[in-house]
Amino acid sequence: MQLSIEIAGYKNEVAISAVPRAFLARVARHCHGKNNTPYFAHNCFKGVLYFDEELARKFAQQVGYDWNGWWEECKFHHRAAYVFEGGMRILVRTGGQEQTIYPSQVSHAETPVSQRALLHKLGEGEVLLFMGSIDKGAQTFLLDGFEGDFDPAQLAVAMESFAEFGHEDKLITGLSYAGRPMTPGHDDSKGKRMIVPALFAPGGAEVELDDLLGEGEG
Repeated sequence: MQLSIEIAGYKNEVAISAVPRAFLARVARHCHGKNNTPYFAHNCFKGVLYFDEELARKFAQQVGYDWNGWWEECKFHHRAAYVFEGGMRILVRTGGQEQTIYPSQVSHAETPVSQRALLHKLGEGEVLLFMGSIDKGAQTFLLDGFEGDFDPAQLAVAMESFAEFGHEDKLITGLSYAGRPMTPGHDDSKGKRMIVPALFAPGGAEVELDDLLGEGEG
């Protein structure tokens, strides 16, 4: 018999990388000059990095860097996974029956992704960059050879968290039942929006857009 677990909710794709601070400063100066209010400058900065690949590549080339789109900027870490949260729906199907359970009924283990462990990998003139997208959808996990009645307490969820990057969502990295790993199956998501980029200096301090203005001119 096959056990099927469908999780429905939000899906994040996150990428953590190192990029030249001088490249981001050029994007920041462009956006500040084009839109002189903080609101529009921040939206412009986000828009260039996520959507204007040609312009971003141009600014990168000016400082000797090769930019290939945010999803390729994953020197340190990349994850596309669903969010474990209190409101998510977990649909269990087995033996022609189905039932809905909730996150509070299952066990879970969290592995924080350490900002500190990555900061020492930065090269001279680089900052740590955290970017990503948020979708909404559903994914199915499968386990063959299931026998007996389903027990929610036997379902375990493994997660990664990114609190040190200012991102509170915890991403599901795997499901197991009674110690047996489940196989990720169908994934259907839609409705993408983008996470505000977060930048961190080698010492761990967050780099604001205003901090970049005036850098590398001349």
